[in-house]
Amino acid sequence: MAVANPHPAFHFSVEAGLSRVGFARVLLPTMERELIRYRDGSDLEEAARLLPGLLRLGPCVLERGVVPPDDEFFQWLNTIAVGSVQRRDVVVRLLDASHSPTMIWQLRRCFPTRLAWSPLDADCSAVLIETLSLAVESMSVETP
Repeated sequence: MAVANPHPAFHFSVEAGLSRVGFARVLLPTMERELIRYRDGSDLEEAARLLPGLLRLGPCVLERGVVPPDDEFFQWLNTIAVGSVQRRDVVVRLLDASHSPTMIWQLRRCFPTRLAWSPLDADCSAVLIETLSLAVESMSVETP
């Protein structure tokens, strides 16, 4: 039986309800299940039983080069300041050589929590990168 090679992580697409969606880097959310420790007073074991608790999702981080006058990340983050959170679904697709998706991450009801820019440095010739962190309410992973 042939062993499949791991899929490279450099060919992907992102849909986030933005006009320009070319991202240099995407950090997908981590998934962590809380533990509930439970011990009944009549248990013979000294150790507590472990039960699965709530699922916690880490942030999704999107990074892209700054292209003036694009300020969509800034505008999206500022929607929270006026009292209404603008939530969006974000879809990240890992693509093969023929641009077909091999894995799909569906991130639901996301909203921005942090916006940062790379340092301005006169001694280097790097691209200015903006980084947006998103809170993710739920996530599913598909393999088409």
